[in-house]
Amino acid sequence: MPNASSVRRGLKALLAALLAAAAVWLLCRWVGYDLQERLGNQPVYEILNDDYTQIIDLPEEGLTQKIQLKAGQAFYGVRFKFSTHGQLYKSGMLMVDVFTEDGTQIAQSAGNFLNIFDDNFTEFTIENPYIPTQDETLTVHLYNVTPWEGPLGLWASEGEVSNMPLYSGDGTGNALDATLAVQLVADYSGPWPSRLAEQLALPLAAAAFAAVLLAVLHAPLALLVALVGLALGLSFTRVTPALVAPDEYTHLAAAYELAGTWSGQQTADENGNLLVRACDAPYFSTKTGEIGIFAYKAQAQARANEPGSPNELTIASEAKAGQGTGSYWAQAFGIWLARLQGKNFYTMLEYGRLANLALYLVLATAAVALAPAALRGLFACVSLLPMSLQLAGSLSPDATVLGTVFLFTALCMALRQRRAACWQLVLLVVLGAAVAPAKAIYLPVVLLCLAIPPEHLDPRRSAASPTVTLHGLSLRPGRLVQAVVLLAAAVLWTVANLSALAYAARDMNMALLVAGGVAAVVVVVLACALYLRLRKTPHGLRWFYRGLAAVAVVAVVGGVYGLSHMGGGLTPDQLLEVQPNGDSVWTFSFGYICRNLPATIKLLLRTLPEQGALWLQGLLGTTLGEPIVYRIDVSWLLGVGLVLALLAASLPVQNQKPLLSRRSAWGTVGILACVVLAVFAAALNWTPINYQTLFGMQGRYLLPVLPLALLLVQRNHRFSLHQSAAHGAALSVAILTLLTQLQGFGLYASWQPVS
Repeated sequence: MPNASSVRRGLKALLAALLAAAAVWLLCRWVGYDLQERLGNQPVYEILNDDYTQIIDLPEEGLTQKIQLKAGQAFYGVRFKFSTHGQLYKSGMLMVDVFTEDGTQIAQSAGNFLNIFDDNFTEFTIENPYIPTQDETLTVHLYNVTPWEGPLGLWASEGEVSNMPLYSGDGTGNALDATLAVQLVADYSGPWPSRLAEQLALPLAAAAFAAVLLAVLHAPLALLVALVGLALGLSFTRVTPALVAPDEYTHLAAAYELAGTWSGQQTADENGNLLVRACDAPYFSTKTGEIGIFAYKAQAQARANEPGSPNELTIASEAKAGQGTGSYWAQAFGIWLARLQGKNFYTMLEYGRLANLALYLVLATAAVALAPAALRGLFACVSLLPMSLQLAGSLSPDATVLGTVFLFTALCMALRQRRAACWQLVLLVVLGAAVAPAKAIYLPVVLLCLAIPPEHLDPRRSAASPTVTLHGLSLRPGRLVQAVVLLAAAVLWTVANLSALAYAARDMNMALLVAGGVAAVVVVVLACALYLRLRKTPHGLRWFYRGLAAVAVVAVVGGVYGLSHMGGGLTPDQLLEVQPNGDSVWTFSFGYICRNLPATIKLLLRTLPEQGALWLQGLLGTTLGEPIVYRIDVSWLLGVGLVLALLAASLPVQNQKPLLSRRSAWGTVGILACVVLAVFAAALNWTPINYQTLFGMQGRYLLPVLPLALLLVQRNHRFSLHQSAAHGAALSVAILTLLTQLQGFGLYASWQPVS
């Protein structure tokens, strides 16, 4: 039975959580109010007649203007240019009624001396649009209901324009051989800024409530990641507009195609274009989606009102088939389920995002649960970063990669401290095999399994000897497990990335490369065999290491020389070949890099100061969406807070034994260096050779190895804490991610294209 102290603590935690939820709800209301003040009731105009050379005074019987509306064209109202003949009126009111062809009134609006000015346009709007199913002629009747101090005029053309006649009276009078200067209100923001912000209040308030309650009660961090990550991830599916997450249009095509394959359907036409449903065809393109308040509004309305269609792929889209090279199982499952139910496009997209989020949270929560107690706060913070949850709340396969690498890293660190159970051995092999093909640049992470003591990987429950003998060689069974992990990873990585590797080495002598690779494998095998024979003789082992270092130096120097003199260089004419946008048609291949090492180093040195800050923003998630297309940067204060929270979660507690030994720490540094080099090599591979800085390099590519970098911080001896800051750091990251979403939503909504 709980004592009084624990009850009081629980009540205090509950009160703090309720206050936090109330504060976030009020903050969402404020964001909605602020956006409504700035963006609400804003029209978008489409010119119907811009020819006006005369002023027609509004007669007592009024005027009737006919306007043409196309099928499917939204009508939110009309806009006319008035004239007060240079006077400032103090009284008068005008009514504008709009009727369809069958006489149904669809709009009625008023204008008075407070909003009608000389030689200015005034709009008359409605909140809900009228959208005809076929071409239609609307009737607009203008008349006075309160007399004006002086004549009220409207600018018009001399002669009828575009089959839009103007009549005196209610439309039964004489044609005036003119057309008013009129613009169609094609869109209208209305109350949508406030309404959309209100939709974020519930998930964000729930995230704040759960984060504070669980952090104050020191609940398991895995539970905090699962619940808070779910609430924040759900809000990210709404904060990030459709197809605006990094490369989301490509990921949509890949997941959509996989869902079609599961349904046993033909997914491409004879030209390789992706086949889609009729209701999805307008949304498939090869560009990032739209942002701004009107994009948010259109997506919300379409999600609620747009019809779906049966799961029949009948229309060829702009997207190409065959783009799926990553892990799209979760996204494809969501899309397949939505198509099976006949949902519309935006609902289908949301299903795919939610399925991706669910898989990420399963992996991230498992990583936090499996990690050693000293590292759970670190993994919880990284899992709740804005970038992690933004990727999870989109169609990006990087979310699965993140979760898989996090779980593999956590498992390796856990097995450094305790003996592996049978299911953990299986999980280690499966995760190592999954990390390698998931994304080529993360292959070095698999080497982390070598940091596990081999005795912890021994599958035997009761071993008479720590070693087993195979063909006269004695070795630990744990080494065999590590070899299986590395071999499976190497084979799957090669199968998944061989074509990409061949493309990157397209201007090199493939025969020499294969011969060099075979020679390297032979040297490694011989070195392993020699090590097994000399490991019990200190003198022989010392000479083995010296010889190995000498071979490595010769291999590096000889390899660099050979690669830089392998041929395949570009001719002067080829170097000058450019595309219409000025980019070179050639990119930094492996061969070009090896032949031009000084130029490559100069490019990287120029890139670091210019793009370094953006990489940090991309790593944390304080720059949202696809930064190459839209730069949505939240306050740098949020970034500083996230960095401090990560450092707090990484600092050791006093008298805590470091998890990594000195040798393991240097091995971790080597893994990080290999991943960074692989990331740079991948970015160079799509950078034109006439660029002065890297193209397309983003900080999120380093996010999977962020826990490894923070592990090195955890090993420091100069700074330590009296007690663990894990729960406080996780709470801080959750709140900062929440604030990032709110500010990001405001920036997305208020974005305007640069003129």
